[in-house]
Amino acid sequence: MKQLKRVSNAVNTTVSYTGMILFIVLIVACVAQVFFRFVLNNSLSWTEELARYCFIWMHMIGASLLIEVSGHATVTVVLDMLHGLARKVLDVIIELIIFFNGSVMLYSGLKLAYSSRANLSTAMSIPMWIINSSVAVGGILLMFQAFVQIAVIVLDKKEKKDGEQT
Repeated sequence: MKQLKRVSNAVNTTVSYTGMILFIVLIVACVAQVFFRFVLNNSLSWTEELARYCFIWMHMIGASLLIEVSGHATVTVVLDMLHGLARKVLDVIIELIIFFNGSVMLYSGLKLAYSSRANLSTAMSIPMWIINSSVAVGGILLMFQAFVQIAVIVLDKKEKKDGEQT
């Protein structure tokens, strides 16, 4: 269990730092675009595209960070009324839905990346499969973090039972 949490934390740290780098690149690209357009009266053609692709990747990989802290938007009126085993069962069902969503993203993202493998972006000539693979990578991260949360929920129950026996 501790090893799984350690790997999860390492993945979260890597995703966090990658997201920070993407955000910095996005901000620099936007500032450069504004500076060149309004100060130098010479608009750059690639900065908007770079900012858009950084935004897409940042959000696709960043969604997995919210799973551990239950940070996604939810309506918890039913969850707040449940306690004990019923709450844990519903929590596992929620994580299974997230896992399923991640698997759909993985499958669709792979299909999308494969279908766009010959296309290049307009301004920067980046292969579009690189941009479109963000959906698949986001799906893998969602699946992994949902799996970790399911393990935490299930094993936490077992650890409490073991603690009660001693």
